[in-house]
Amino acid sequence: MMPALCSARSTRHQIAAVAGLAAVVIALLGGCATPLQVTSNPPGATAFVNNQNIGVTPTQVTLDGKKPVPVEFRLEGYFPESFVYQPDPNQHAISARLEPKTLSKTYDINSSPDGAALTLEGRPVGTTPASGLPVTYTRENKTSAWQEQTLVVSKPNYQSEKVVLDSATASVPKIELALLREERVYTIAATTADGAELNADVTLNGTVVGQTPLKLPITFHRPNKSAAWPRFNLSVEIPAKYKPAVTVIDFAYGTAIALKLQAITEIATTLTCPALIMTPTGVVFKAQQNTALGILSTRESAEIVTDLKPVTNFGRKDQKEAAATRAESINSFCVTPDGQHVIFGLTEHDEQGSLYSNLFIKQADDAASGVARLTQGSRYWDTLPDIANDGSNYLVFASNRSDRNKPDIFRVSLVDNRLSGGISRLTNDTRFNFAPTYGDSNRQLFYLSTEPNFPLAESQVSNIRFDGSLPTQLPISASEINNTFAEKVFFVKLDEDTRQKQIFSITADGKLETALINQEDFRKSNCFNPAVSPDGARVLFVSDHGVDEQGRHNNDIYLINADGTNLQRLTQNGSDDIMPAWSPSEEGVIFFLSNRGGAYNIWRLKLSGGSK
Repeated sequence: MMPALCSARSTRHQIAAVAGLAAVVIALLGGCATPLQVTSNPPGATAFVNNQNIGVTPTQVTLDGKKPVPVEFRLEGYFPESFVYQPDPNQHAISARLEPKTLSKTYDINSSPDGAALTLEGRPVGTTPASGLPVTYTRENKTSAWQEQTLVVSKPNYQSEKVVLDSATASVPKIELALLREERVYTIAATTADGAELNADVTLNGTVVGQTPLKLPITFHRPNKSAAWPRFNLSVEIPAKYKPAVTVIDFAYGTAIALKLQAITEIATTLTCPALIMTPTGVVFKAQQNTALGILSTRESAEIVTDLKPVTNFGRKDQKEAAATRAESINSFCVTPDGQHVIFGLTEHDEQGSLYSNLFIKQADDAASGVARLTQGSRYWDTLPDIANDGSNYLVFASNRSDRNKPDIFRVSLVDNRLSGGISRLTNDTRFNFAPTYGDSNRQLFYLSTEPNFPLAESQVSNIRFDGSLPTQLPISASEINNTFAEKVFFVKLDEDTRQKQIFSITADGKLETALINQEDFRKSNCFNPAVSPDGARVLFVSDHGVDEQGRHNNDIYLINADGTNLQRLTQNGSDDIMPAWSPSEEGVIFFLSNRGGAYNIWRLKLSGGSK
């Protein structure tokens, strides 16, 4: 049995060998017909060989012959891959790598603040915080770069931010949004220095918006995050009572604003009066404005002063009602012979702002009494009235009513506190004639006169008869003059040594020039506005020698004997006290012009010791 088996096996081996040899012969003579593996990465692509669909990868194909054949792979979402396959007995597969058309990623998007809208390439895709936001990248072909995607993060009142995503973006950092617009409500409060609540006007950027306590809405807005936030100027005040407290509302600060207001204790006041102004080409007659601080407290601490009270009551310029009047300030005054009335020049302005002055009269013992007009007109200056207690009732004053370019001296009769008869012009020459004063109409009237075209000319003391005859110019320079006491003429000029204003006197015939003040410290100060008492024994004057409670020099009224002894300071309020005048009828009563209380008014006081 063993030989038979071996024989059978030998037979089978022989048959197989013959068959294999036949296959090789057939292959060599007729070509290879072995199936080829067809694959793709990723699989699932439809394969085309020699333009014939051979199925979905992985698959097989049997090629006949050795000719090159076209091969193509197609898969949804991938670029098609095609090439020509050259049959090769050493290659047993056809394969291709397919490149995707899109790339999908997910991102977590967070912003500060939350609630921002997300827009991807113009399409709304949600709000922050967003978890797993899908982003699909595309490209034009398998070799081009993935196209970037623009993500816009936006929120009302904030500046939008753009984030550019690309295929390499692994994660998106937290997006900080910059605020561009915010509405706030500020609490504005005002108190006194002691903490008492005040109802004060609140002004924002120049516009009054209410009174404290105030809830003030403010909208902050800026064009972009690089721009600074706007700042708002805030002012809180009670006009004429408390000074403005000013602050700036800044975006970085809190919304509670509490301001302490300081009470107004003094204000700047302006005395507007006509004057002779010396220029390099000659003298000019025009308005002059002098500004001085006025203390709102009207009290007087000097023990020698009693019964201080105002004669006129013109209001402060910082008060609203002041806008309704054309009055600027009293510019000069005198007291009537009976001592019961004052006559004053009042500077006013017309609708175009041009200045002029008229004369008025009112009772001297009641600030609330009515004011009567003595002269009228808006084209010229009637100023510096003077009337002596000699029974003549001659009211003299300076005016440019005859020549608008220069002043002259005029005379009119005052009867029963009214002008009687016509106004007479006493001076009628080319000189600038100013500041009339007299003590006895039976003698002469003194005044200042200045040559019009003489460069830097000085005013000279002059006199004239009341009938306009015998005008005389004395060789004495002066800036002020007073002849209330008929026997002497007091005048003011610069001291040659100190160059300060000082007071001198001469006799009525122009002789015996004498300095009134001999105290050395006063000679270094300005002393002016002399006013001699009716008996010629004492002289009132003004000086800036003294200081107020804050150590500031200001004009006060002083009293001195005519022989230069017994110098006394009468006022020490800290305001501008000027132009003193004696009452012709009441012993020890003095009138003066002062800006105490915040406006120039005529005041009266009584000396405790009495003097006349």
